[in-house]
Amino acid sequence: MKNLNKTSVRIAAAMALFVGLTGFAMILTDFKPFKKIPLGNEKELKVTIEGGLADISVSRGNASSILDAERATEESGSGRGEIDYSERDGIGYVSVDLSPEGKEKKGKGKHRSWNLESTSWNLRYTDAIPISFDIELGLGEGDIDMSGLNVKDFDLSTGASSVRLAFNEPNRNRIDNMTIEAGLSKFRAMGLGNANFKHLRFEGGVGRYSLDFSGALKNEADVDAEVGLGTLTITIPSNIGARILYDKSWICEFDIDPEFVKQSDTEYQTDNYRSAGGRLNIRVEAGFGSVRIRRD
Repeated sequence: MKNLNKTSVRIAAAMALFVGLTGFAMILTDFKPFKKIPLGNEKELKVTIEGGLADISVSRGNASSILDAERATEESGSGRGEIDYSERDGIGYVSVDLSPEGKEKKGKGKHRSWNLESTSWNLRYTDAIPISFDIELGLGEGDIDMSGLNVKDFDLSTGASSVRLAFNEPNRNRIDNMTIEAGLSKFRAMGLGNANFKHLRFEGGVGRYSLDFSGALKNEADVDAEVGLGTLTITIPSNIGARILYDKSWICEFDIDPEFVKQSDTEYQTDNYRSAGGRLNIRVEAGFGSVRIRRD
């Protein structure tokens, strides 16, 4: 029995050493696995998340860990997923794949598959270095809290899902182009004034969408918002100057707050547009849906 225990300890130590290497893959199984990737000499991260049928929570974790991944709830089924990590030239590449079809193995043309019945994951990332996020969610729920993280780039795509995005603290990095694509979903973004973006492109299909630009916006930024059959509500706080460009259409309902002064048939401005330290230029396109512009 003692020899067996010693052997188990040696195996566990070897596995820990393996996980600490710069490139590896982890299979997420069992209830409440806690997988940690320690931060080394990486200067920045590129993070890819594929949600599939999973419920995902993304937030700030420990500065010393690139990623802490934890299955959130005990549920029926053998929910599984995979984390891949590699490091090249000071950049860490982290991929979390919870999609049911799996990924094609390079050079073999085969697919790995795993049962994602009843999966729910908490993913926490370091705030010590800049991170570029590429997130794709399928059928499920997403709670994406970027508060306190050092976000360099941000791309989000949602399917038939319910998603909340939050920037409750000013982003320390500058995002050149921020992209959000929401399909048949309910989507709510809060604190976008803290995201520190130069350009935001939002595209909604059929659903209910809310973009709240509250936060510490200190520069001029551009927003392109497009909605098909859905309902889009844009909320702009009173401390931010805003200009709305909208091509009127008889097939779309357009409702704008009376604090916006009409400049022409296609342009509206707030009184503080020229004087405010933070300004938004928002271009809106809509199909058969409805658009509401609110002043908070």
